[in-house]
Amino acid sequence: MTAGSESRTDASGMVHAYAARRSGNRTERARWDEMVGFHGRVRRGWRELSAVAESLGPSGLAAAAAEAHRLLEEDGVTYRPLGAPEEQTWVLDPLPVFVDEAEWAMLEPGLIQRANLLETLLHDLYGPRNTLRSGVLPNELVHAHPGFLRVWDGVATGTARQLFLAAADLARAADGTWCVLADRVQAPSGAGYAMANRRVVSRVLPGLHREAEIHRLGPFFHAMRIGLEQVAPPTAEAPRAVLLTPGAGSETAFEQAYLSTLLGYPLVRGEDLVVADGRVWQQTLGRLEQVDVILRRVDSWYCDPLDLRPDSELGVPGLVEAARAGSVSLVNGLGCGVLENPGLLPFLPALCQTLLDEPLRLKSVPTWWCGDEAGLAKVRASLPEMVIKPLARGISRTRVHGWELTAQQREDLLRRIESEPYAWVGQESLPCSTAPSIIADDLFPQDLTLRTFAVASGASFQVMTGGLGQVRTSPALTDRQVLTTKDVWIRNTRGAPTIEPWVREATPSQVLPLTITPRVTEDMFWLGRYAERAEDTARLVRAVNDRWADFHHSPERTGAAALAVLLETLTRVTATTPGFLGVDADTRFAGRAGELLSLVLDEEREGTLAFAVRRLTEVSGDVREQLSTDTWLVLGGLERELDQLRRTLRGRQVLTPDVPTAIARVLEGLLALSGLIAESLVRDAGWRFCEIGRRVERALHVTALLEAAVTARRAPQTDSLVLESVLIAAESIITYRRRYQARAGVGTMLDLLLADRENPRAVAYQLDRLGEALERIPAESERISPVRDALAEIRAIIRNADTVALARAEEDGTRPGLRDLLSHLNKLLSTLAVDVERIFFVQPAPQRPLDVTVSTWEAW
Repeated sequence: MTAGSESRTDASGMVHAYAARRSGNRTERARWDEMVGFHGRVRRGWRELSAVAESLGPSGLAAAAAEAHRLLEEDGVTYRPLGAPEEQTWVLDPLPVFVDEAEWAMLEPGLIQRANLLETLLHDLYGPRNTLRSGVLPNELVHAHPGFLRVWDGVATGTARQLFLAAADLARAADGTWCVLADRVQAPSGAGYAMANRRVVSRVLPGLHREAEIHRLGPFFHAMRIGLEQVAPPTAEAPRAVLLTPGAGSETAFEQAYLSTLLGYPLVRGEDLVVADGRVWQQTLGRLEQVDVILRRVDSWYCDPLDLRPDSELGVPGLVEAARAGSVSLVNGLGCGVLENPGLLPFLPALCQTLLDEPLRLKSVPTWWCGDEAGLAKVRASLPEMVIKPLARGISRTRVHGWELTAQQREDLLRRIESEPYAWVGQESLPCSTAPSIIADDLFPQDLTLRTFAVASGASFQVMTGGLGQVRTSPALTDRQVLTTKDVWIRNTRGAPTIEPWVREATPSQVLPLTITPRVTEDMFWLGRYAERAEDTARLVRAVNDRWADFHHSPERTGAAALAVLLETLTRVTATTPGFLGVDADTRFAGRAGELLSLVLDEEREGTLAFAVRRLTEVSGDVREQLSTDTWLVLGGLERELDQLRRTLRGRQVLTPDVPTAIARVLEGLLALSGLIAESLVRDAGWRFCEIGRRVERALHVTALLEAAVTARRAPQTDSLVLESVLIAAESIITYRRRYQARAGVGTMLDLLLADRENPRAVAYQLDRLGEALERIPAESERISPVRDALAEIRAIIRNADTVALARAEEDGTRPGLRDLLSHLNKLLSTLAVDVERIFFVQPAPQRPLDVTVSTWEAW
């Protein structure tokens, strides 16, 4: 059965067809469906959604799915599959999953109990170890697991909270009861994606979102922020918290940056932190700021190359010792990885009774540990029906579905299990419930799992009233198997209260100054440079393309000569040699359209518009937490415009009308980005370095443009066209015409583009703004003096320049004085930029990993 063959042509009866599709399949008929009961009628909590699906019809469903994808692209919501070279757009089905409030009221206490149980167990395993001494837990189940960190022994007993954020993956059994598939406590992900999903669904289905009585997700993140303050060391009066990330290459880099903005805490990498005097410090410009709480998204083994993996470049040397000293709270605690051991699942009922003195409320998927004789016997007997899992994933250890193996493969696997039984578990294959998902333009039942989240709150935990739903699309319905997410809506018809208000008055001592790391300031500097470079390139390419359209087929020699000058200017300014150097106007530029297209679309070629846009997007991704959601709407639009042009041209080397249209739209987006940066970013060090980068780049561009275009005299008619195009590219043509109505020429152009301190496009104006930004940057005078000296020298050169004399041409038509001055200015500006990087951005030498052989973590 395929989506196409089942697609309906009218809106009526879509839900009825969905129910019929389930009842017609024996396997589906025996499974729980979230929307339709076994009797074939829509469940009470799903009636609004089923009505929406009916009203949308096939075309409306397809449009809703497309709109969700578009919004995710615009918001920059991405995910990088493990091992993938690039991020991909997050996948969301816009139809939410409803959970009845009465059912949630029964599920929520089980999730809270489970989180409390896991934290209590964690304290025991790294403390008295009574569960091991009494035999409730087998020693080898814990000590042989790579998540059990001996260096963390004793640390968990000295800190108030070790398990701060816990996630549980749930699925329904055939009878509709929820059970836990796995616990995620190492560095659980997904909470930020759940909020991103909610934002998108509320825009795709605004009526349903507005009318449905559901719980909000915001209070969970308010509770998280308050909880991070509560876990800080007692000595911290105004706790400073950070979110530790592996970096932009992480699978969930978007979510980490999004979580940083939701919580208001800096996103830092290991290189941004340093341990000194037994404390953790964040490196900022000119000083160190003590860090009290670290919410980590780096796996435990990678957090400290001194005490853990010596080859890790993601961690902070000395972090374990600082945590042991109690000067910093590290959550989740480094030893939490042992709790993800699936071998613990069959022991949780006994552990709950022992540690909490109460029965386990929420059962786990039936699991048998092979280290136990009875468990091994069960796995032997039922291997073809079981899911076989290692206690920890690693080299040659992955999940195996017994029913997918041949008889010989099952024998081989069984021999391997029997050789190391303590390292394996067998689990019952849970059928999972199904939920309606949009495939093409119809509804199909897809397997559903639900990830829930609990955050430390006071002495217990608070559960997110929602979650992250996941449905797996069958290859029979699409070209490939796709993991799609869903928003989860919990009913709130009783208007249940949330938590204590997040907005509270702060005392002066609790107000923390805005800080920024040298790494972020460098990224902001380059964000400014690439944004300006892309804008300048777009303007210049547009101006040259306009002359191309006018003259590349025209018999007029003056226009052709001007076009030849402009094409060479384009090559020189963008440094994309050989490009148009030596172009012959007499040939009417035959075969040259491809070069102009390359300067627009080739993202692998340095100097092109596409290259600048790609680097702008990449560097923005490194500081995603510094930028607003609107910024990503603009950035995503830039790449989409260029991609659309590539698809339209389909490899043809022709300058169709689509080319100037695409350039104009890209330029429009870059101007919007400029406005966002100017009006949305707070004036901290990050914004100032972005401003410095933009001003340096614009000054470099103007000097290069003038040097390439006006240092030689040509026929008056040709020069007139060239100078007009230069002024257009420099966005100064209107000002020039108004100011110099009677005396147009090279000298007046130099007045406007070089020396005018009131023209936002002039070099002198850039230097003034650059100087203002530098004055607000914290740095010792002796360190910053080379930059200030260089800036003063450039200003003096421009101030003393005689533009009338510089505009005079020699007998051979050249203007050597102007050429030398512009060349010198360009070199000085380049040196100034290098000095800024050297003084402010040079980081300590990267850690040199120790040579390591195969160790515990690699074997697992």
